Amino acid sequence: MSHLLAIELDDITVVYNHGTPDEVVALSHVSLSVSTGETLIITGSNGSGKSTLLNAIAGTAPVRSGRVLIDGVDVSRWAPYRRARRLGFVHQDTMLGTCPNMTLHENCRLAGGNRWWWPLPEKTSQDERQSQLIDLCALPLERKAGIPLTSLSGGQRQGTSLILALSSQRPILLMDEFTSSLDNQVRESCLKLIAQEVAQRHLTILAIVHNNDDAGYLRGRTINLVNGMIHDKQLETTLVAKSLKGVQ
Repeated sequence: MSHLLAIELDDITVVYNHGTPDEVVALSHVSLSVSTGETLIITGSNGSGKSTLLNAIAGTAPVRSGRVLIDGVDVSRWAPYRRARRLGFVHQDTMLGTCPNMTLHENCRLAGGNRWWWPLPEKTSQDERQSQLIDLCALPLERKAGIPLTSLSGGQRQGTSLILALSSQRPILLMDEFTSSLDNQVRESCLKLIAQEVAQRHLTILAIVHNNDDAGYLRGRTINLVNGMIHDKQLETTLVAKSLKGVQ
């Protein structure tokens, strides 16, 4: 197995409500490889399995069969918290991936691996890093370090989730429609920051995009999910070209 693969899904099937009348096959025999430092953009209609794909990697989806590998290690039986040591996750739901009843400062402390109860005035290199990221994202969070995340707007919470994920220094970042609550100025700043992080840190990204403009900023490989299966247009075009060449 190549160590250059950050993520590998080997014949993954995800079933919700298995064995009940409400059973739903969300992913069907999906295999996928993502190289270290690659940006993968995931598209598809509602219900196509996009979020389930990310959740299968994170360990929060009911995988019935197949394997999930992170950096060449089979993590199929790992709990989500163990996988989270390698994975950052920016959820579409702005209440997920954070401690909403804690303050912004306390969340930043936790993301940096520090004790959340350390005094607010105390500064660390991690705090400085997070402050820089907040400035680069153009987030209006001045004087809000002591405010619980529940008191912030949806866009501020979503931007904060991105800051926490980036500042954690995890090498793989999963993002589920991570700009859906952001205004245009903050959205563009966040996308530019992500592109910068990819270039500087060789960050691996799997992103479900909110619109085509987001995909344009990220400039990655694109896959399309249809009814829980990957419909790879690029691969399909390659196979057709090879087939036509064989006919000639």
